[in-house]
Amino acid sequence: MRALLLLCSMLIAMTSCQDAYEEVVFMEIKNVKINNATSDNVQLSGDCVLFNPNSVGLDLTRAKFDVYVNGRKTAEINQDLDVEMPASDEFILPLKATMSPKDFYGEKGRGLLDATLQILVNQKVNIKYNGSIHAGKGMINFEVPIIDSLEVPVKVF
Repeated sequence: MRALLLLCSMLIAMTSCQDAYEEVVFMEIKNVKINNATSDNVQLSGDCVLFNPNSVGLDLTRAKFDVYVNGRKTAEINQDLDVEMPASDEFILPLKATMSPKDFYGEKGRGLLDATLQILVNQKVNIKYNGSIHAGKGMINFEVPIIDSLEVPVKVF
């Protein structure tokens, strides 16, 4: 009986929402640090500032996605989280990424040269995220797919 009441309450709450869920907006990345660097792996950390335009806040518990820069897979993010995403407000998502320098610049360094020339000519970097974040509130948890891309302007001089 309690399960039926909970299901009915959830259905009423979901169908009574007038506005559709809006995507969380990327604001900036700050406090980027190199935590550890070897010839095989580089571990980075930083704070991703996001804005939740929705009237519902959630708890973020896990992030797992790949990061692509100018079409090349450069980093993996796979970590447990304990982050509250407040309703209608900015929040900080601390992230830790691991990248292989070989994935970024290629076996003989040609990828680094290509990426540098691409940035100098276009004065922008294309970043794509592909993966998921686990979120929820209370006992209701779900996986949110993250497939997004953005263009970051680069000031050369």
